[in-house]
Amino acid sequence: MILMWLGSFVLMMFGLTESQKQLAHLFAKLQRTSLEKGLETTTGKMFSRTLVITVLEASPQKSLYSGMALYNLRVLSLKASNLLMCLSTLGAWWVVILGLLFLSFNGFFLLGVCVLGLTGFGLTPKTRQFLKWIFATGVFLVGGEMMLRNASVISTILGQGEAAFMLADGRFEAVFMILLASLFMSFVVRVEFWSLAMGLGLLVTNTLSFNGALGLVAGERIARMILFWWQTRNLNQECRRIGLQFSLVSIVGVIVGFLVAGEIRSLFYLGFSSDLSSFQERSLQFVLLFAVMLGFQFAAQMIWGHFGSQVKVDEIQEGKYIPSSWVEMELTSNGIMAWAKQKVHKRLSEIRYHLAGLSSLKEGQVPENIQARLQEEEKQLSGLFLLKNPESLD
Repeated sequence: MILMWLGSFVLMMFGLTESQKQLAHLFAKLQRTSLEKGLETTTGKMFSRTLVITVLEASPQKSLYSGMALYNLRVLSLKASNLLMCLSTLGAWWVVILGLLFLSFNGFFLLGVCVLGLTGFGLTPKTRQFLKWIFATGVFLVGGEMMLRNASVISTILGQGEAAFMLADGRFEAVFMILLASLFMSFVVRVEFWSLAMGLGLLVTNTLSFNGALGLVAGERIARMILFWWQTRNLNQECRRIGLQFSLVSIVGVIVGFLVAGEIRSLFYLGFSSDLSSFQERSLQFVLLFAVMLGFQFAAQMIWGHFGSQVKVDEIQEGKYIPSSWVEMELTSNGIMAWAKQKVHKRLSEIRYHLAGLSSLKEGQVPENIQARLQEEEKQLSGLFLLKNPESLD
């Protein structure tokens, strides 16, 4: 029985991530148009175009890593890259909508409509892409419904033991343990927003307390920032600074948002506890409080971005670029990185030109450290997953 519950949870995760991907594919043209118009422009145009890019990506994680990658690869300036990173949290809008639809809309209805549509003839590619997006949304909702039907197995396994009491206990000690457990689980489960899906599934069945559910999502958000710092620790010195500061500020925002959401929940519970018994109402509260937490994280990031973009940057930076694993693990946006291909290829061509010119110079004219730096930079750029076949970029 536990495998059926886990299978339902995995189905929810698949629907969530696939709907994010299909949404990004659906609006890829609009996103690319904003990129091609340029982000190195006036503040107003930069903000509006960056906002379009992050919102249409529908994945805070991909927008965040793409912003760092574009700065690290010298495609965008510090200001434009920081803005992309700070606005990345707004990409969670689609996940919030999915949470609001949880148990409020029949997923099987969406699946039926999409199956009929996808088996039809004469559909345009855009229409098929739209139906795939709706299909993935239906999979998420169906997974949630199946997870709820199989929830009794969790109660059976937990019984009346200490684990059951800890999950249902909304006091600080129990919530803190849930937050830590979520944090460490997020180092293993790399699916973005897995805690929201699990929190919804456990909350509506009274297996998990409201504060515990908030601690679950807070733990994942903190873990995402720790992982971001970890992934940027081997880049050049400016990227390391940004990765550390951005992670710390985001964690502070999450913690403040978590505490505020808990206080709001307490006031809401005291005032309306008698009217909040249905599954839909409990899930609605949880998603709205989750949005409050994201709002504080977003505010902290924007405050940091205002000052972090004005820092004077040393022109001489180490040639330490993002690893190919960022692309292979799908940490970055395919659309954004595809646009950056030619920009990176131009940088690689310049380095190869300089390396070719070194052979015509007399020995000792160019310091060995500069030669070694150019050779190492050329090696890293050539080894990137995006540039294994540079000729195809022309």
